[in-house]
Amino acid sequence: MRVSLVDRGEVSGGTTGLGEGNVLCSDKAPGPELDLAARGLSLYDEIEELLGESAGIRRKGALIVHPGEDSWAAEPQRLERLRSAGVECSTLTPGDAREAEPELLGTLLGASWFPHDLQCAPAAIARALAREAERLGGAVSTGAEVQSIAVRAGRVEGLDTSNGRLAADTVVLAAGAWSARLARTAGLELPLEPRKGQLVRLERRPGFLRRKVIDASYMRAVADPGSGLQVSTVAETTLDEHMLVGSSRERRGFDLSVDPSVSEAMLRAAGRLMPRIRTLRVDGAWAGLRPWLPGGLPAIGTTAAAEGLWIATGHEGAGVAHGPITGRLIAQGICGEPPELDPAPFDPDRFSRN
Repeated sequence: MRVSLVDRGEVSGGTTGLGEGNVLCSDKAPGPELDLAARGLSLYDEIEELLGESAGIRRKGALIVHPGEDSWAAEPQRLERLRSAGVECSTLTPGDAREAEPELLGTLLGASWFPHDLQCAPAAIARALAREAERLGGAVSTGAEVQSIAVRAGRVEGLDTSNGRLAADTVVLAAGAWSARLARTAGLELPLEPRKGQLVRLERRPGFLRRKVIDASYMRAVADPGSGLQVSTVAETTLDEHMLVGSSRERRGFDLSVDPSVSEAMLRAAGRLMPRIRTLRVDGAWAGLRPWLPGGLPAIGTTAAAEGLWIATGHEGAGVAHGPITGRLIAQGICGEPPELDPAPFDPDRFSRN
């Protein structure tokens, strides 16, 4: 296959470069999304082998903490289902959790430990893979905005870009939160919306946290279909040892402004679990846009809207985890190879049939 990657900015200049870089099974429920996440997690062995230290992979695991009885009471059953699906996990007493993370000084009924979840450097990985694509003969065109997908008589003919027409027999639409408008130019209506999230970076504090710490309420926030503001605690150190605190979710269009009140709400929530986090100086804050689809599953695969059009979007906050396996599934489909995962639950046309 002769492949061209077209990006309106620099590679990883949008959402990919703004997230925490997490690859998680700990926050998934058994089913298609967990299957996708588990396959995605396993592909990071290949990414590390290909890219080495530049991938920034740290297999530090994730700790789901439970300050409330509502989530803790249901956790043993959730973990049993996850173990049945092949995910290694275990419960910790409050004492064990605080021994693992001494900063967990707030109310805590228990925690769940997922040793294989990891953090990586998504921007560095995306850029390195683009360079690898060029080395293998592909073309990477940056600064070329795609204006529409060219379709004639029900078949893809290429892309109309700010640099002119790019002819192609096959188009893969992977524009994240910006995918819906481009899909519409090819006759596909995707109910995809941007879901805004903010992050706060605190001063460098090596060793403040050794693992990713997630309040159990985070899973409810991710699953909530509402458009209003959801705030839950996600905290960890970055590769350069800054503390990073999230997270927020709200659907308010393509708004990338930083709301100080949302940042303060995230810091307050984190402070209830880790009181000393409030003593750390704020070093910066930013916002990004997750591509959200109703039902929580991404759209991956071909569509009846136009022959030769493939969709790879709607991963919400799990794009870093799902991206590599999504790319593999798309490539397998285009090349006529058997997919290593059943793509049916991710059918892009499922919304038009409802």
